[in-house]
Amino acid sequence: MVLQQKNTITLFPLVISVPIFKTMEDMERRRLLPEQFFKYVTQPLSREDMNLWVKAHNINVSKVSLFGDYLNSLYNLVEDTYLGIDVIKTDEEITGHFNWCWEKTINNFKKENIVFNTEGTHYDYFFHFFYESFYNKKNDEHLEKLRYFLTILFILHTSKTKSELDMLYEVYVLLNESLTVK
Repeated sequence: MVLQQKNTITLFPLVISVPIFKTMEDMERRRLLPEQFFKYVTQPLSREDMNLWVKAHNINVSKVSLFGDYLNSLYNLVEDTYLGIDVIKTDEEITGHFNWCWEKTINNFKKENIVFNTEGTHYDYFFHFFYESFYNKKNDEHLEKLRYFLTILFILHTSKTKSELDMLYEVYVLLNESLTVK
């Protein structure tokens, strides 16, 4: 059974709410003591541990770069075409704006023969991510931190915490499953 919940991730002073899709067994298995959780979200892994993580999760480095480009393209389009809270006021208008950006991003990648599915779990994940992290945040400082977070998440040669790697893996799996030609 898949359960959708929201998880809050803190990167520097940036707090991002993201939907998390996990099985009940995964959630039970991952219970951590407070000091373990603190280490999970704050302590960067060593270069060797990150390399081992990439190999253990069968991560294709080229796809990580592709998915980073995809998300940054989506973010840039959302930010550049967002007319502000005074114009885009309702949930329906937010959904319409996001859907237009989503379709445009998918079509732009399709022109390069990179085909992502339009609908699916990845759409739900990113709609909720942008709804909570972009459309509900009003200040420019937060948006700059969000842009930085989306950029740095997909750069494998920067140090990351286990929490960041888990988020990267979750996004990697979602986008990899939506990629038509693997």
